[in-house]
Amino acid sequence: MQPFIVCLHDVTPAFARETRAILRDLAPLVGRRVALGVVPNWHGQWHLSAYPDFCHLVREHSSELLLHGYFHQRRHGWGPVTWLAEGSDEMNGLDGDGTRRTLERGQQVFADVFGAPAQGFLAPAWQSGDVATLGTNTTGLRYGVGFFSVRSAEEDRVHLATWTWDCGRWGWLGHLGHGIGWLSRFVGRGVPTLAIHPRDLARGYWPAITDLVKRLLDTGHEPATLASLLPDRPAGPCHVLDCAIAPRALGSE
Repeated sequence: MQPFIVCLHDVTPAFARETRAILRDLAPLVGRRVALGVVPNWHGQWHLSAYPDFCHLVREHSSELLLHGYFHQRRHGWGPVTWLAEGSDEMNGLDGDGTRRTLERGQQVFADVFGAPAQGFLAPAWQSGDVATLGTNTTGLRYGVGFFSVRSAEEDRVHLATWTWDCGRWGWLGHLGHGIGWLSRFVGRGVPTLAIHPRDLARGYWPAITDLVKRLLDTGHEPATLASLLPDRPAGPCHVLDCAIAPRALGSE
């Protein structure tokens, strides 16, 4: 069986209704084999600690929890990605200390509400921040997920062929994200990976996404976790944020 990845981004109580609907529809297809990119404090207004029922839902319906920034909102500076991603590129423009502080705050929330820090990091808007000084950080992260690959702290890398439909402020960009996924898969670029977002429901992409899941299952693919793609090695120095990212045109996460 060939693996494929289903990953739901922007998991926050702010999108509780959409999260429940997506997990409900995926359960008959993939069970709990879904990776969830969880935002500890969405826009500074939705702290996970205030929503224990939502945290329970997240724990019970996923086999892999990823730290997905802290606020998922850029607080300082701006640029083209910021505009296209509607301010969601939280890590963009941060120096090494700012990047480390953001990760440590997120990991503390994970430990408080889920009982353990996250093993993997999924950068908002695929922008990982300043990674130059993170070789000795203590955030506990063991791998980072980029648009084109997942990479471990030990420099193991597995290529991904990523479909994504929430690509920014215009809904029609989802057709571009869908096309990039098919092209990457066609040329054999990596493990099929579905980057799903709550806004995919309102923008009308959800039927195409579930059809893609069914098609992958019908062609002999098996849902897996991102961590399972990597060799099982002892933890080493963490360089997990230095991973391949999407082209600048694919800014929204």
